[in-house]
Amino acid sequence: MGARAGDPDARALLAASPRVRDAVPRLVEAAAPGQRVALVGGVVRDLLRGEEPREVDVVVEGDGIAFAERLAALTRSEVVAYPAFGTATVRSRPPVDVASARAEAYAAPGALPDVRPATIDDDLRRRDVTVNALAVVVAGPDAGVVLDPTGGIADLRGGVLRLLRPDAFEEDATRIVRCARYAARLGLTPDATLDHAARAACHGGFVALTGPARMADALALVFAEADPAAALGLLASWGGLDAIEPGMAADPERVRAAWALVEDSARDADRVALGLGLVLAGVPEDRRSAWLAEAGRDRATVRAALAAAAADALRGELRGLSDADVDRRCARVPLEAVVAAGGAEAAAYLGRLRHVALAVDGDDVRARSGAEGPAIGRALAELRAAVIEGAVGADRDAQLAWLEARAG
Repeated sequence: MGARAGDPDARALLAASPRVRDAVPRLVEAAAPGQRVALVGGVVRDLLRGEEPREVDVVVEGDGIAFAERLAALTRSEVVAYPAFGTATVRSRPPVDVASARAEAYAAPGALPDVRPATIDDDLRRRDVTVNALAVVVAGPDAGVVLDPTGGIADLRGGVLRLLRPDAFEEDATRIVRCARYAARLGLTPDATLDHAARAACHGGFVALTGPARMADALALVFAEADPAAALGLLASWGGLDAIEPGMAADPERVRAAWALVEDSARDADRVALGLGLVLAGVPEDRRSAWLAEAGRDRATVRAALAAAAADALRGELRGLSDADVDRRCARVPLEAVVAAGGAEAAAYLGRLRHVALAVDGDDVRARSGAEGPAIGRALAELRAAVIEGAVGADRDAQLAWLEARAG
């Protein structure tokens, strides 16, 4: 579908974003003669909303990988290709994700799709929701045209999240999680058809058919959001979390409190591990480890997620402890567990205690006391506790004096 009365002006859209404005000339130059190339999906949504796009997503008719290689040569950038999917990422500035236009067919619910080359228009129609089926053609015979074959612009303006076809979730249940993200991030209200289809797919076994690994990957994108609580709440209301694993649930207040702590004083926390731990807290302990293993999570993520899932016990242990004891206890568990525990003690550890740094080290202990091995660690631990409690100053001279007194 081409330009229509009331459609946004493509030139104005592209000019509004410095990132896109800089990328488009290279996209045009990389196109083969007559090849259609379009910005697609999220980048177009962001432009329509007056926001700087998070990424530059491109769909091309024909060989997307060959296009990406030409673009990489023009920008003197590395290209990472995924031949099985006909996609590639050009690590330019900004990075550009390239996909070959395709149509899809699903042999069975939950199966990966069979794909075939198609036009950009076909590619838009095979997507999940109308606000994702948007494109701006930048190269080819109809360059400068906004493509909106399913009414996505009107839905975006009307605040509606509308499914393209009722069986979209049965084909791929990860789309349920994606729709929850879109609704939360974009402030869209799912229409009645989408709401019904999501509930039916969650209660009809289609999530289980998709498998833990793909559903965990979809959840990881939720935890990358600035405020995952709203998406998790919507997903839970459809029955999606419990369908992923019985007992999986989300407490929006607790999730928001955890994310506030992360933003305030724990930006180095693994948000995916933290989020998985929070939603797994209601799952029986023996199933937590099993699900994480089935989901293919790495060892560090599993350890942190399990500790976060058990954070209620940690929070109880921390109540009423001295600062030194809070520091000692929190240092023994993954950071994500402390964030999930929350409370005044966790906040004190994250914001202040864990950043206490001694002005002396093991060599100083050895020189002052002759200690070796574990005795050095014990001395430093005692000194750290004394500094935290204010019994010893933060300066090097005070700490050396304490070591000498302890040795004497």
